[in-house]
Amino acid sequence: MTTIALAGKGGTGKTTIAGLMVRWLLANRKTPVLAVDADANANLNEALGVSYAATVGGVREDARAKAGALGGMAKQQFLEARINQALVESEGFDLIVMGRPEGPGCYCFANNVLRDVLGRISKSYPFIVVDCEAGLEHLSRRTLLEVDWLVVVSDPSIRGLKTARRVGEVVEELKTRVKRRALIINRMDKGSSLNEKQEQAVKECGMEKVFQLPFDEAVRDMDEKGGTIKDIGEDNAIYKAVSGVMADILK
Repeated sequence: MTTIALAGKGGTGKTTIAGLMVRWLLANRKTPVLAVDADANANLNEALGVSYAATVGGVREDARAKAGALGGMAKQQFLEARINQALVESEGFDLIVMGRPEGPGCYCFANNVLRDVLGRISKSYPFIVVDCEAGLEHLSRRTLLEVDWLVVVSDPSIRGLKTARRVGEVVEELKTRVKRRALIINRMDKGSSLNEKQEQAVKECGMEKVFQLPFDEAVRDMDEKGGTIKDIGEDNAIYKAVSGVMADILK
């Protein structure tokens, strides 16, 4: 089983890249794929062209609200049944949406059960792609499993690259179980290269691999028209670039 988690600040194209990674896996018959939307602003389903009716966060809230009426085993069975209901099945891949982080109160039991349930579910998938937020909420709470590749997505700006560095620092501070790390610098202008300050900022990120992805009009058109990753052709620069990333990290 190989787990790829993407993180980075909003607006860098992280979710689109996650969707294109899922598409590449499907195209190369590396199926079935489990897509996990662990961003508080859930929209991976839109990129993939599917809808969802429930989130893991909502299931956890239900369990907390009914804690008094449910015993330990009954609550666990309730959580497992609801998690299975939240799983969206599609052709070649399934999607589960984690939902927003929980509010105040103790969620230790629910988080432990969620970790166990997701652990069992994930065993059915050779590849898992996780769309995270920059804060790595679900990784830090251990509701997600070990990550083979943490791919941090940034734009070429110094501010974006500094955010990418902080994501790496969060991993170190929390001792999150991440085996390898890569940086994707997205939306590079055609024919452009990083300047000296950008190169230094990239170096400070301390990533094992660094990839540069081009700005692609097809992605902007997809966003403006509310399309999906299926609207991006295989001959588009962004799809070719993501294909190169996947071939590299999975070789």
